[in-house]
Amino acid sequence: MIIVSQDKTMILNFENIEVIGIGNPLEDKDGKFKILIETTSDNQYPIAEYNTEEKAKVIIQKIYCKYEHSKHLLSSKSISVQNITDYDFIYEMPQE
Repeated sequence: MIIVSQDKTMILNFENIEVIGIGNPLEDKDGKFKILIETTSDNQYPIAEYNTEEKAKVIIQKIYCKYEHSKHLLSSKSISVQNITDYDFIYEMPQE
């Protein structure tokens, strides 16, 4: 699965991500809740920002669900390749 950042400037391979979390809004000058990823090579990138912590938590849950869905598709023996689309393996970070 890949994740496309909110501003569409980054594409991240989920296999290279170790942690997805919510940054501290007190550390951000505009007080937004940033979703941060940490890669397997110890780099950290902000991939989206939201006005509330609740919204950021919902988005993290949606990433998890999309990942589980894509894992299920890859392991399913009853689904044909024609029924799988690129969309099944892409998560685009939503705007506010």
